[in-house]
Amino acid sequence: MNRKKGIIAIIISALGFSLMNLFIPLSGNLPTIQKSFFRNLIAFLVASFVLLKDYKSGNFSKADFKNVSFKILILRSILGTIGIYANYYALDKLLISDASVLNKIAPFFNPYFLFSFP
Repeated sequence: MNRKKGIIAIIISALGFSLMNLFIPLSGNLPTIQKSFFRNLIAFLVASFVLLKDYKSGNFSKADFKNVSFKILILRSILGTIGIYANYYALDKLLISDASVLNKIAPFFNPYFLFSFP
């Protein structure tokens, strides 16, 4: 049963990201930073709702946050925001197919850049 749920979740996720990639160029002549801001605002609201729901149900404890490095979390947030901005910029300037391919092959280039720079 969990396997079927996982497959359905992957399909819905792929459909959602495909629709997002379609609607970015269709959103008109808005600045890329504004498109990125509103996408992140929606993600923030959804994540806040889930976290608040889990917090109220008692699923969190102080031990969950004991080994968390907030500097790394802030760095991840900043780099993720830059990545989203770059993806939206590519979607505005390139064909949807080219921008999607660039977005999907990025993880394969990360190890190359990681070991290329001292």
